Amino acid sequence: MKKLNIALILMGCSLFNTSLTRQAQAGVFNIPEFVEQKSWSVGLEPEATFTSGGSFSNTVKFTYGIASLSNLQVGLGTGSGTRGFRTGATYTFDFIPDLEGQIGAGLAMQAYYYKMQAAVGQTEMTLYPYLHKQFSSGAISSWDPYIALPFGMALSAGAYHTISQLVFGSYFQTSKNFGINGEVGMNMKGADTYISGGITYRD
Repeated sequence: MKKLNIALILMGCSLFNTSLTRQAQAGVFNIPEFVEQKSWSVGLEPEATFTSGGSFSNTVKFTYGIASLSNLQVGLGTGSGTRGFRTGATYTFDFIPDLEGQIGAGLAMQAYYYKMQAAVGQTEMTLYPYLHKQFSSGAISSWDPYIALPFGMALSAGAYHTISQLVFGSYFQTSKNFGINGEVGMNMKGADTYISGGITYRD
């Protein structure tokens, strides 16, 4: 009887933790597009997810160049379905600049808070290693494909789970100040599968 009781308790804990696992995670969007020191950009990222019942969101992201190799980005948005209000910040260290004959590489450290269904909050802390390479397609136009592997931890209601994704996308510089991007994120563990796009204005 004692062994049966322990098994039932463990099963109950397992079910409890599963119910708390809510898939989320912010997109890469314009993280690889480095902003020079004391310059800034602002972008709007619409996103559609295909896990946890599906959802649609819009997030505004403001990026500022705080040093020669680092950017700080803050985001604020809302959405439908499993994810509602969200806000957070991202620090990017662009340790290998994208130069001629060299692939650019960087690491972003991100923390985001989401208001989930049933008034449950979820905080995500993730690392975003990424690679990208810009190709010129005109005097002021270019395209910049990137790949990223976001991974980290999501905390909700006293429980946590690990999250990871594989992300492919490309940024298209369409004029001196404007660019657009498209992106696909694939769930690897505890995260969302999604498609997103968006537009960015750079000063």
